[in-house]
Amino acid sequence: MPEHDEPEQELGAKITSAFQGKADAAIGLRANGLASEARRRVRKRRQTMVMAAAAVLVVVGIGGVWNAVGPTPSTTSSSAGSSDSKEGAHQPNILPTQGLVVACPPDHPILKGGVVLPAGTGLDVQTPVQGMQACRYRLTNGATMLLGQQRFNATVAQQVVDAIKVLPERNPELPVFKCPPQAAQPSEAIVLRFDTAAGIREVWVQYDGCDSAGFFTGSGTFGLYSAPLKLFMVGSVRPTEGTYLNALKDW
Repeated sequence: MPEHDEPEQELGAKITSAFQGKADAAIGLRANGLASEARRRVRKRRQTMVMAAAAVLVVVGIGGVWNAVGPTPSTTSSSAGSSDSKEGAHQPNILPTQGLVVACPPDHPILKGGVVLPAGTGLDVQTPVQGMQACRYRLTNGATMLLGQQRFNATVAQQVVDAIKVLPERNPELPVFKCPPQAAQPSEAIVLRFDTAAGIREVWVQYDGCDSAGFFTGSGTFGLYSAPLKLFMVGSVRPTEGTYLNALKDW
């Protein structure tokens, strides 16, 4: 019996060794697999981080280039606001001045009375006009002042000139007064200041007093008719009355 036990023991040991070897191999393969998977995940995480960093650099680079060559939001907003403010300042009857002085001067030669325009200031009615400022002055001694003003665009300004230049020298339907010198002086008058390529040129409009009435250019006189008056006697430029205006009735 003992001599038969030894081969069986040797066979059992070989089988046990074989199983152990396979187990060790399986454990080794599993360990290698886990290690490989861990290395793969590390590499993937590293690639993801590198790609994210590259994307940030690209975005920053593009943003820097856009700031250098394109408008920023604040610049765009400022430009739009500036444009809106300029558009809001232009009312329908206002024309850009193009450097011309269009405001009515508070101290004007007409305040001294009379209908004599200073040399070189009168309008040649054949001259194209680009705009007009109507200025109404009080001429009464001791109370001379600017009563009102109104700005008109090129279309209205040219209509006023066209309506004046076809008028005769005198309106025969207006009355002729005989009055003392102290009553001849008008209490107020209007100055039409036209924008032209050569600068400001004027037409004086007299409609009060008892001396004379009409549109005066310095080189000519046109009778007082209601057609031109209706175009610019508006707002603060419109008189409440006048000696010759009362006679016109339809102004």
